[in-house]
Amino acid sequence: MNRILLINRIDSQDYSEEKYKIFFMIGGMDIPEVKNRLIDMLHNCDIIEPDDLYLKYNGIELYISIQQIPVIVKLLSKENFSIYGIYKPYNPEV
Repeated sequence: MNRILLINRIDSQDYSEEKYKIFFMIGGMDIPEVKNRLIDMLHNCDIIEPDDLYLKYNGIELYISIQQIPVIVKLLSKENFSIYGIYKPYNPEV
C-alpha cells in the first residue's frame, strides 16, 4: 500500500509575517519523557504562542512564519531533539 503525503513547497524567500502550519517530525515522540520535555521547552520559549502548537503522534505542528523555521531548528537541536523532517502540509484552498 502506498502512503501519500501532499506537501507545499517552503519558500525560503518569504519574509512576510504570515503564519503557516509547519510540521517538524521529531524522533522519540512515543516516549513520554521526550514528549513532555518538548512541550515544556516550547512553552517556555518566547518564540511560540501556546495556541500555535499542535502535538502529533510523530512530531509537532507549529503555526509560524517561514523565517522562524531556522530558529526552531536551532532550538530543537540545542536541546538534542532528533529532527527527521520539516514540511508544510498541503491544504487545498477552497
